[in-house]
Amino acid sequence: MRVAIVGAGVIGLSSAVCIQSEVPGAEVTIIAELTDVHTTSDGAAGFFHPGHISADNAADARQWLKDSAEHFWKLCYTEDAVDYGIFEMSGYAFSNTNWDVVEKMGHETVPDGELGVKNYRRLTDSELSKFSGGPWRCGAFKTTLITEPRIMMVQLNKQFLANNGSFLRQKLDSLADLVGQFDVVVNCSGLGARTLVGDKSVYPIRGQVARLNAPWLKHFYHVEHDIYMLPNRDAVVVGGCRQENNWSTELCDADREHFLKKNAELFPSIKRAPIVREWVGLRPGRPTVRLELEEMQFPGDKVLPVIHNYGHGGNGITLSWGCGRHVARIVQQLEQNK
Repeated sequence: MRVAIVGAGVIGLSSAVCIQSEVPGAEVTIIAELTDVHTTSDGAAGFFHPGHISADNAADARQWLKDSAEHFWKLCYTEDAVDYGIFEMSGYAFSNTNWDVVEKMGHETVPDGELGVKNYRRLTDSELSKFSGGPWRCGAFKTTLITEPRIMMVQLNKQFLANNGSFLRQKLDSLADLVGQFDVVVNCSGLGARTLVGDKSVYPIRGQVARLNAPWLKHFYHVEHDIYMLPNRDAVVVGGCRQENNWSTELCDADREHFLKKNAELFPSIKRAPIVREWVGLRPGRPTVRLELEEMQFPGDKVLPVIHNYGHGGNGITLSWGCGRHVARIVQQLEQNK
């Protein structure tokens, strides 16, 4: 079976590798204009954050989270973890609003570890009083994963190529261009789905972060309104913002000043940490994640099976493997029905 993956971010790469693993003999090609450091995935901090996931089927969303969590935790305890940029990280979530906000950060209501979060517990008033930036009404401690996409995507690329995958670097104007060349197409085009398949419900969610040289920070800190400090291997990712329908990819001084100030209120020592890198990216927002098979019709009575896999918003890293496995199951079914 000839399979084309449109898009080379973490969603596209994960889908490609899952298909190679679960559909033996599939010939998989990734088609993308932008790869590696030019994708939105590259700048993400990789915080495994099973917050609210909007999907047409709640059972599907839970399965995506569960499959991703099982995969990443298994990798975390292997020697390959270093190659994938995966490691365990504990830290704190705070809110001045209510417990619902904190619990969306930590999934207190699911069994320990089931969806990627372990050791979740509410902080006592006495514990909350010891943190700067407050007074905090609510807070929790939890353990989760950091899956650094800049590192993980390099390894996924290697894995894809080692399994005889191929890359085609080009801008695709229409899926009609792939009719007759491939048996199935997986659409992982993110924001590009607005033009590629005419889905105007897709919109940008602008994010901006700074990476600081702050090796003394050993826990993550996550506060409502997208304020966070997330240690990565070589720097601490400090952010952020969540600006819907903002298409700007330029660095904004006001945004930087805001999130550095807010984070310094929580952890004052970061005022002395130099900025080593900054990044702006546009997350592909959508009212719900779109993961479904569509038999697309083209002129000349031509039909092309297309599996859509986009609209993950800020949950791309968290959902990547689970959605990739779902895509592979659909490809398996198409292969069996041939």
